[in-house]
Amino acid sequence: MRNKTSQSPPSKAEVTDLFRDFNQSREQALRDRLIEIHMNLPHFFTNRFGRKLEQHEDLLQVATLGLINAVDRFDPERGVEFTTFATVTILGEIKRYFRDKTWSVKVPRRIKDLNIVVNQAIEQLNKELDHSPTYEEVAQHIGCSVEDILESREAVMSYHPVSLDKEIEGGAGDSSSTLIEMIGGMDRSIEQLSDHLSLQSGLKQLKKDEKFVIYNRYFRNLSQAEIAKSMKISQMQVSRIQATALDKLKRILEL
Repeated sequence: MRNKTSQSPPSKAEVTDLFRDFNQSREQALRDRLIEIHMNLPHFFTNRFGRKLEQHEDLLQVATLGLINAVDRFDPERGVEFTTFATVTILGEIKRYFRDKTWSVKVPRRIKDLNIVVNQAIEQLNKELDHSPTYEEVAQHIGCSVEDILESREAVMSYHPVSLDKEIEGGAGDSSSTLIEMIGGMDRSIEQLSDHLSLQSGLKQLKKDEKFVIYNRYFRNLSQAEIAKSMKISQMQVSRIQATALDKLKRILEL
């Protein structure tokens, strides 16, 4: 009989069976086993994001927490592979970590979250209105007051105001360089992977007409009137289908 360390990785079918057993029994041993099987995921994303030793250790903890949450919440009957679900969950935890760590002054979570929603609304309204939206239009779009919008925009000033032109001293014999020359960017491929996997897991659970509207509205940039003409229904019906589909996606993909 082979010992535990010599066991080969379980197949997808075996992992699915483990999840079914865990969902029914919630046994700690099964939970630990599922976490152990998928620990390569936290290490993979930590290596992509964490360049400094201290940051690497913090990110590994954050990513592992994402994995644990994914194991606890995963339902194998929903037709989505666990690696897809876990990847979205882990990336969500990492994004929240970076978001929270970039504020130099303590800002309420409500304001941080509102600022993200405001930025998304401005981007969407820019496309729909063909002009930069006013604060009144943004407030009406997301259902809050203009005062809330102003508060969230002022909170942006809480980011640490370090000049990108600040010189960083080099080692012995090395010339100094500016901060902007040393700052790396977020790996766009990881951002695209997160977006792709989120949509992949969410769109599968929409109805046929909802998928059609979302695809044509956001991937082909068709207007509601054009979609209505294609589906031979009213623009109001398209608007309702779009709103229902977006609400479903929000609930499905909420991390």
